[in-house]
Amino acid sequence: MKRAVVAAALALALVTTVLVVPRGVRLAPAAVDRVSAAEVGAAARARPHDGAHAWPDLIPGALPRGFRYHYNDAFRGWPLWPLHAQHPVRGSFLDPRPPAYHFGIDISVDDSHPDPRAPWQLSHRVYAIESGLARDVHGLNRPCVKRRVEVGHFAYWHVSPTVKEWQHVLAGEAIGWTCLGEWHVHLSEWARLDGRRVWVNPLHAGGKLAPYTDTAPPVVEKLRFFTPPRRGRVTGNLSPGYGPVRLSQWRLVGRVELRAEIGDPQSFWGFLARHPRWEVLDHPYRVAVVIRSLATGTVILRRVSFQSDQLPSTPYLVHYAPGTRDDVPISECRELPEHTRCLGAYWFRPFSRFRQEFWDTTRFPDGVYEITVSAWDMRGNKGTRTVLVVVANAAGN
Repeated sequence: MKRAVVAAALALALVTTVLVVPRGVRLAPAAVDRVSAAEVGAAARARPHDGAHAWPDLIPGALPRGFRYHYNDAFRGWPLWPLHAQHPVRGSFLDPRPPAYHFGIDISVDDSHPDPRAPWQLSHRVYAIESGLARDVHGLNRPCVKRRVEVGHFAYWHVSPTVKEWQHVLAGEAIGWTCLGEWHVHLSEWARLDGRRVWVNPLHAGGKLAPYTDTAPPVVEKLRFFTPPRRGRVTGNLSPGYGPVRLSQWRLVGRVELRAEIGDPQSFWGFLARHPRWEVLDHPYRVAVVIRSLATGTVILRRVSFQSDQLPSTPYLVHYAPGTRDDVPISECRELPEHTRCLGAYWFRPFSRFRQEFWDTTRFPDGVYEITVSAWDMRGNKGTRTVLVVVANAAGN
């Protein structure tokens, strides 16, 4: 039946002599997950045009072209021993951590084998990856999970500091201990942009963390289509069952939301390789979508909707769709039955940038369209998925 519908729609498109297809599509915003008027206005003023091509200014989470990172030294390594070997990352930059984004990365430590020299309730030594003055030091007057220290352009969280406020620290010098039972150190990096500090992705190319190898491309698992959410039905969470109605790809009508399940497997797991169910997926570094008319070959939309260079000002629900769930922490995963996998799932809205957006299919001729969602990781590995869809607004009247 599906093949017959596609064949009929394709035949109709091929015998049409002239189809006037707009160069770009203005996706109508829904009254949900809006950013502030000031943010939307600033984004609008920054955009060169609103055509089919993506510009870095229009990508939430992207840094400007030519942006340069600045450090106090040339040291490269990791904040755990051994300093010059890769360590597993089990928590990526801009993961959804309701009610906000994860503003750093979680570098795993093996709390089942703490350092024999570690003080009580502590686990592994933490080392500075950049020289500088220790600032914002929070120690024993807080629960261990809330202890932290900042040195140079980096902040180390869930770390019990062994340095004092304004103490000068050299790269490679021990600055504290991880908290036993947390199984990780949270590492955040900041940079100066337009006179203000912004959180950036510590795994960016040319950054401090090295070596870092990732040869596994992201996997675009599924593409699904939905109606816009009904007013009064939006709960503001990531539960998979709220509001919109799922549409068949063979009969898209009206405004349509696209959701894509995308996961980025890692190729290095270190000690976690001994516990496969603790391994998780990262979210992709960049997400893009292309819509092409099969009747004319015209690309009617080409958009990069998400990029994880810096912490965006847009709410995380603009980019993450219902069905998204975070990874189960190792401390909790260990308590679950042995057959249980602890990886989460990432569902993205590839049409949405600064607000939740939709494809208004009524502005285009009925027929067959090709939709491709692509995803990249931090090392440029790419995964894609392409589906055919049928726009059938006339048939729906």
